Amino acid sequence: MIFRKAAYFYWLSRYLTRALDTIRLVEAYWPLCWDGEKGRGEASLMRLRQALRMSVPGPIFGPAGELFWFLEATENPLSVRSSIEAARSNARLLREELPEELWELLGEFPAGLPASPELISETPFPWTVFLHRVQGISAIYEITRFSLVQGAAPDCLALGQAIEGMGNLTAALSALVPDESGSPPPSPEEEAAILRGFCSIDAYRGTYGPCYSSDPVCRALLGNRRLPRSFAALLQSISASLERLEKESAYSLSPASEAALALGTALASLGGTSKNRLSYLLVELQIGCNQLHQEIEKAFV
Repeated sequence: MIFRKAAYFYWLSRYLTRALDTIRLVEAYWPLCWDGEKGRGEASLMRLRQALRMSVPGPIFGPAGELFWFLEATENPLSVRSSIEAARSNARLLREELPEELWELLGEFPAGLPASPELISETPFPWTVFLHRVQGISAIYEITRFSLVQGAAPDCLALGQAIEGMGNLTAALSALVPDESGSPPPSPEEEAAILRGFCSIDAYRGTYGPCYSSDPVCRALLGNRRLPRSFAALLQSISASLERLEKESAYSLSPASEAALALGTALASLGGTSKNRLSYLLVELQIGCNQLHQEIEKAFV
């Protein structure tokens, strides 16, 4: 039964990871988006939209409208609320396989109509409102590790978590890498916000020191396996999950393993990639992530 529902586990994890990364990145980045006195608020907001792969919101503008678009807008398919609802939809198809505790946590997330954007404060991120979602998603992954210990389910969840994490990370780093558009460069605070969104700043400081600039931040978050949510660490998790699934199930995952190997080859060129070519490497990695995802989807059909 679990083997036949692999895609539901995979997408459940992807949507939960999407929601979690969005909350963490917006919370870390938000104060910089309206720092108009220093002349970088709009540029930071544009980079945040790029990092989250979100378009400009509709008729609702200003801080309250932007925050509502990122977090609560049902018409935004990438908002936190939309991602959680998509995860819940996949969970309904796994009702018999999910532990009761996990299902109860997922059911506690807000449903129904979202609050009006006017109720969201103009500048501060409403962290207390979203803290229970962060804690709930983190708890779901913890329960998974201890409860779903047999069969394909844990590896399918790990695949979804890592695939989504790699895609979110490369999008966020692409927003930081200087381009030829002439837009203001990201500030050190923005480098720190990306670190806060995707890994531990303390872990980064322990490896690279307290100085931030786009080149070392990008290289560390891509290639350092000691950072748990680096691209390299997530890719390693994917390769291990694919290997176990291929041994223990009827899935034909050789094409996916080959796509993961190709990603590893591209990542291995990181050390020899010049600073002005990092954006091209990020594009290559994003394309590789899409290819890997497609191969996994084919295997689960």
